[in-house]
Amino acid sequence: MSPSEDVGQNPILVCAPFGRDGETIAGLLRGAGFTAWVFGDLDRLVGELDQGAGAILATEEGVVASTVLAAALANQPAWSDVPVLILTSRRNSARLPAEGQGGRLLADITNAILLERPLGARSLLSAVDVALRSRRRQFALRDQMALLAQSHEALELKVQERTAELEAEVAQRAHAEAALRQSQKMEAVGQLTGGIAHDFNNMLTGVIGSLDIMRRRIASNRLEDLDRFMDAAQASASRAAALTQRLLAFSRRQSLDPRPTDINSLAASLNDLIRGSVDERVSLRFALDPDLPRAIVDVNQLESALLNLAINARDAMPDGGEMTIETCAVQLDEAAAAQRPGVAPGAYVMISVSDSGVGMAPDLVDKVFDPFFTTKPLGQGTGLGLSMVYGFARQSGGHVRIDSHPGDGTTVELLLPATDDEVAAEAPSADAAPHGDGQRVLVVEDDPAVRLLVREVLEELGYFPVEAAEPHAAIPILASPMPFDLLISDVGLPGMNGRELAEIARAHRPHLPILFITGYAENATIRADFLGAKMSMVAKPFRLEELAAKINEMVGVSA
Repeated sequence: MSPSEDVGQNPILVCAPFGRDGETIAGLLRGAGFTAWVFGDLDRLVGELDQGAGAILATEEGVVASTVLAAALANQPAWSDVPVLILTSRRNSARLPAEGQGGRLLADITNAILLERPLGARSLLSAVDVALRSRRRQFALRDQMALLAQSHEALELKVQERTAELEAEVAQRAHAEAALRQSQKMEAVGQLTGGIAHDFNNMLTGVIGSLDIMRRRIASNRLEDLDRFMDAAQASASRAAALTQRLLAFSRRQSLDPRPTDINSLAASLNDLIRGSVDERVSLRFALDPDLPRAIVDVNQLESALLNLAINARDAMPDGGEMTIETCAVQLDEAAAAQRPGVAPGAYVMISVSDSGVGMAPDLVDKVFDPFFTTKPLGQGTGLGLSMVYGFARQSGGHVRIDSHPGDGTTVELLLPATDDEVAAEAPSADAAPHGDGQRVLVVEDDPAVRLLVREVLEELGYFPVEAAEPHAAIPILASPMPFDLLISDVGLPGMNGRELAEIARAHRPHLPILFITGYAENATIRADFLGAKMSMVAKPFRLEELAAKINEMVGVSA
């Protein structure tokens, strides 16, 4: 019997330790076309056992005499199970008993084939051919596993290459996006800077020009008509202060004093002011929810926002129309809050201002909250009104949304957090506060001009001011036995902020009233979070009358 071509090249490892049995068997196999290698014992055979062996053909004498075969077969690769053909003798079959060492050997050889002698050549060759075919299937499995491993490695390589490409694309996209954001940021900064420079230069011209004219006239003793230039300088300075306040509102950095507020009463109180700002062709309608809860909001900033919205609505109706101011309660669930970025679910009060005017196209609606963007003719608007409303709403924990279509008018909805707290009682009028009577006030201010003004106001009111230019100069004074009735401190000071200085002051003087004056302080944007007991705040720039009233109020508290 001849082997098929696919199995004939794998060697048969023959082991017959006695006589010429090994050579005889090998000669028979070679004559049939098989490849046969002969070994005198299994120890040497195992040394040549590799993954290319087709089968092992051994006599029972050789198998029983060796202890290394089972260990060698146990170390085969996962795909390999070498066939082991064992020639047994009927009369000597006791050499491979079911028990003992021989039994354990047969149990360890998982692919053993027992051939009983005497055995014909045809039967032996047939058994060898079957064993080699089985072995060939193992080789096919090996090749498939190798191919699969190669495919897996190739796939892993492809994945790594594609991952590297994607990472490069993501990095390139991120770089492009960063460049775009930087470009947009610079464009926005340029627009903001240009708008600020334009408006501030106009205002500073009014202030500086008026002061120059007054200085010249006073030098030449021409004192008549100075009031006109004083008023011009005051008006320009007030406009500059308002512009700064709007910029802080847009950036959500203004100092707010939120408190429970009756929105309906506030809206109704603006009735006369709004009606006075529109002509007779515009009808004003209020639709106020009688069951409206109170809102947590800074009253002054809300009034300013509503007036801004009312003026915008008026300007959107050059030929007349209807303006509606409406209030209602709104409960936002998770889904509704998700449509308003930065807004948490909960109860809100909504106040909206609608007009029946010309409306706006979608591309304009997308820009209305940008600083210095305006649809009004040149010189008729700063472009900070809606951006201020937007910043104020977000800083208050609410949201603002605009709905507008060409020819269908515009509605601006302002959302503010609702509360069940009662409306706070109004503070008594500052006009009733008496002037000072020599009370001592410590003033801590690093700006010499502001320190001069505060000192002058205190002296005119009848107080005795003591000055310190920075906190470390003020601390020894606070630690001294010198009595003080009030501490006036800037918030932004060199070395430490005004709130930290206040803590030191309270350690020495627990009941000392403290008045903060600030142009801008990031940690003082919400006054209720910043201020403690017997503390108050005045924002720069302030009118001297406002500062005087607050000083009288604070000293009155300490009395």
